Amino acid sequence: MVIARTETLNRRLSAILYADVHGYSRLMDHDEAGTVVRLTRSLTLIRNLVSDYGGSVVNTAGDGLVALFPSATLALDFAVEMQREMSHEAVWSGDQEPIAYRIGVTIGDTIAGDGGVYGHGINMAARIQSLASPGGICISGSVQQFVRAQPEYSFRSLGKKKLKNIEDEIEVFVVDFDLAHPEVPASPLSDMPIAQLKHSTPDSSLAVLPLENVSGDSADLHLCQGVVADLISNLCRFRNLMVIARHSTVAVAAHTKSLREIGNQLGVRYLLSGSLQRAGNRLRVAVDLIEAQTENTIWSERYDGGIEDIFAFQDDVTATTASRLAVHIDMAEKRRLTSQNYPNLHAYGLILRGQDLSFRFRPESNWHARRLYEQARDLDPNYGRSYAAISRTFNVEWRYAWTKDPERALNEALNLANLAVQHDDLDARGYSEMGLAHLYKKEHGPAIAAYERALQLNPNDADLLAEMGDCLVYVRQAERAVKLIERAMRLNPYHPDNYFWYLGDAYFHLGEYEKTIQTLKKMRDASEGHRLMAASYALLGKDDEAGKHARSLLQVHPNFTIDRWRKVPPNQYPEDLEVFVEGLRKAGLS
Repeated sequence: MVIARTETLNRRLSAILYADVHGYSRLMDHDEAGTVVRLTRSLTLIRNLVSDYGGSVVNTAGDGLVALFPSATLALDFAVEMQREMSHEAVWSGDQEPIAYRIGVTIGDTIAGDGGVYGHGINMAARIQSLASPGGICISGSVQQFVRAQPEYSFRSLGKKKLKNIEDEIEVFVVDFDLAHPEVPASPLSDMPIAQLKHSTPDSSLAVLPLENVSGDSADLHLCQGVVADLISNLCRFRNLMVIARHSTVAVAAHTKSLREIGNQLGVRYLLSGSLQRAGNRLRVAVDLIEAQTENTIWSERYDGGIEDIFAFQDDVTATTASRLAVHIDMAEKRRLTSQNYPNLHAYGLILRGQDLSFRFRPESNWHARRLYEQARDLDPNYGRSYAAISRTFNVEWRYAWTKDPERALNEALNLANLAVQHDDLDARGYSEMGLAHLYKKEHGPAIAAYERALQLNPNDADLLAEMGDCLVYVRQAERAVKLIERAMRLNPYHPDNYFWYLGDAYFHLGEYEKTIQTLKKMRDASEGHRLMAASYALLGKDDEAGKHARSLLQVHPNFTIDRWRKVPPNQYPEDLEVFVEGLRKAGLS
C-alpha cells in the first residue's frame, strides 16, 4: 500500500521583493575572497534590517534573496533604504569594486510549503529585477498603484514589458529616489527665533558651514555631513570658543547666500567653509577660515589623501582653527589628541550612516540605525562611540514608547553608556547617554554626575546643555536649568521644539506659569505642549484656556490618563509632581 505525502500549503498575498547582485560572476572572478566577505556582510545587514520594515527573508541563493512584506509601501521603503545602504557602502570600499544590487518588487500570491516558499509572484519579481539598473529599483504596475502617492519617490514608466515565462505583458516602473537622506528640514527664516541673536558677537565665535559636495555623488552627502558634525563636536570642547550647532547653521545656510548675512543671522564673527571631493579611495578637502563681516579669508588649507586620513584631517583642522582664533588648548585636549585611537574606518562609516537615520525619528529608522551601530561595534569592539550610539537608540525607543519592555530599554541604554565610557572616557557622548538613562530610572545623583562630566568634556554642545537643563528641572535646580537652556538656544538659535518644552518646564517648576505659556506658544508643533499649557492655565485660574488645551491633549493622546502619565516625569521630590497633577485635574483631565 502506497501512502501519498501531502504538503501543507499556506497561501497568502504579499509584496514580494527580489534582489540580486549585479555582475556577481565577474566580481567573484576578479576577487573571490573579498567578494565573499563583502557579500556576506551585506546579506547579514539586509537580513537584520528586513524585520525592522515588517518583512522577512524567505529565500537566499548565492547572490540573491527573496523577502516578503505585508504591504507594498513597506516593501518599497525597505528597497530604498537597502539601496541607500549599498551606495554608502561604496564610499568605504576603498579600491575594491562595490557590490551593487538590482531590486524588483511586485504583489502576488505566495505558497509556503514544507520545502520553502513558491509562487508566480516570485518569478515575476525576479524578471522585473533584471530590468533595474545596478543600485536601482523597478516595480510592477500593481505596486505603483499602492505607492504612487509617496512624496519621497517618483516613478517613471518603462512601458509594458514581455517578461520571460510570464504570459501577460506587465507595465514596469523605475523608482527615482535620492541616495542620501536629506538634511533635517529647515523652516523659513521668518518662522525662526531671530530675536535671540540680537546681541553683541563674541570674539571667539564660529559657525561651521556645510561642506560642498564637489563630486556631486549623493552617496557622499553623509560623509560631508558627518565630517562637519565631528568638526563641530571637536571645536565645542574648547571652553572659550562659541560654536553654533549644526542644525542652526544648516537652516541659515539653506536660505542665505551672503557670508556676511550668515554671520549676522547666527551672531558669529568667523565662518569655517569648505568642500569635499572623493574619487574612489582618494579625498580632497579644502577648508577656509573666514571673517564674516569682511568676508576675508584668514587661513586656507587643502588636504589630499586617502579616506583613511579623514581622522587626522579633522584633528588638524580642529587644532589649527583653535590656534588661529587664539583659543587656549589645555592639557586635557592635548592628552586627547596624543592618545587618540582612531576607529576602524568601515565602522566609522557605519556610524555616519546611522546618524543620517537618527534624525528621522521613526521607529523603523531608529531600529535601522541600531543595526548599523551594532555592526560598527562588531567590526571594532573598542570603538566607544558605537556603544554610545546604540545606547541613544534605546533611549529614543523608551522616550517615544516604541517598546513593550520600557524597563529593559532603559537598562540596556545604561549598560551601553557604561561601555561607551569604558572604551573612551574622553568622549562626552557616553556620559550624556548615561545621564539620560539614570534620570529616567530616577537615579538623580548619578544622572547629575554623568551630565556634569559630559559638560566638562564638551561645554558648548547645545543639545547636551539643553538635556542637562531638562535633568536639573527635576532636582529643584530650575534656575540653573534656565541658564543652561538659554545658552543652548544661543548656540542653536534654530533649535528644535524640545528646547522650548525644556524651558517651559523649568519655568513651570519655578511657579512662573505665564512664562511657561509664553515659551510654549513659540513651539512650531504644539502637540507635546498641551499638558504643560493645560496645567499652567488651570493654576492661573484661566479655566476656559485650560479646558481647550486639555481637549487638544486628548485629541493627540486619546488614551491619556493622569494615573498612567504620572509614572513618567522623573521628579526627585513627589510633591513637585503633585503640583503638575493638580493643574491637570483642574483642567478637567482624569
